[in-house]
Amino acid sequence: MAAFPFLYTFSPTKPSISKSLTTRHHVKLLVLPTTRKNTSKTCSCSAQNTRCAPSNSPLWTVTDIAQAVGGRIVKWGPPGTISIDTRTIEPGQWFFAITGENVDAHDFITLDLSKSGCVGVIGNRVCENWEMGFVQVDGDTVSSLLKMAAFARNRFVGKVVAVTGSVGKTSTKAMIALALESLGSKVYHSYEHWNNTFGVSLSLITIPRDAGIAVLEMGMNRKGQLLELTRLGRPDIRVILKVATAHLENLVSLEGVAMAKGEMFQEAKPGDICVANADDPFVKSIPVPQGARRVLFGRSLESDVRLVAAERVGSGGGVGVKVVLQKNMEM
Repeated sequence: MAAFPFLYTFSPTKPSISKSLTTRHHVKLLVLPTTRKNTSKTCSCSAQNTRCAPSNSPLWTVTDIAQAVGGRIVKWGPPGTISIDTRTIEPGQWFFAITGENVDAHDFITLDLSKSGCVGVIGNRVCENWEMGFVQVDGDTVSSLLKMAAFARNRFVGKVVAVTGSVGKTSTKAMIALALESLGSKVYHSYEHWNNTFGVSLSLITIPRDAGIAVLEMGMNRKGQLLELTRLGRPDIRVILKVATAHLENLVSLEGVAMAKGEMFQEAKPGDICVANADDPFVKSIPVPQGARRVLFGRSLESDVRLVAAERVGSGGGVGVKVVLQKNMEM
């Protein structure tokens, strides 16, 4: 067994991510999502917790967009990133108008939207006198967004890591990303809580072209949802953290939650890696398809990667955790 240390520090006040390395396995991490203030008429559709694309997102040309969504170019526009939320639209972004159960985002396509820097619209229609780009799609725009996400996933040649669990998804996602970066990889991780259908779609759409690894977060509150998300994201490495009572409203029992979380592993391909929490009996019991590789992590002695020690530390005004991990050399 080989032991190696990690140091993760989370700051509640700094709106950025940074790191410093003292050894190959010694990582310092500061994390906080930024906040914005906007008082204009806005639309967030039904995209819970989704915000504008990160600044390093890929630029989509109008031809890329039309090909991805199966749409028709009505008005040409410049390359840009993608947003589905008028509250956070930024200069150089295309607005993807989503028609949700309660809100039709097309109602928020006004000339004021172009004044905010929006360079084009993807949707069924635009307002009168719209002069910016317009890619028209027929029918359900949610389906069109899913098509765009699938297109983005198909063109991404790197590895995809997906994390799920009743608790700890967002923090673990960030830790995985920084640990992989410390080994020299170009890593993208999804923004905040982008873990539902809209969030995972946007996560795929915003993967930088030069990324080698994408770390995504996947959530669920009903049976079948994780299976849908894994089919969309097609992760190469699948991580299940914890089964807890967070989803009992729709899944009745912890056994039901475990079955729903197990959808993360359900369609793993030969060669995929399925990472399971050895300290959670529900997670540990989730089966892995033949040909996929199972890796256990936790405090348990049978873990392939074992947590030997954890210590809270303070650094730069943040609260951190220093951990020592032990790796089973036979894995």
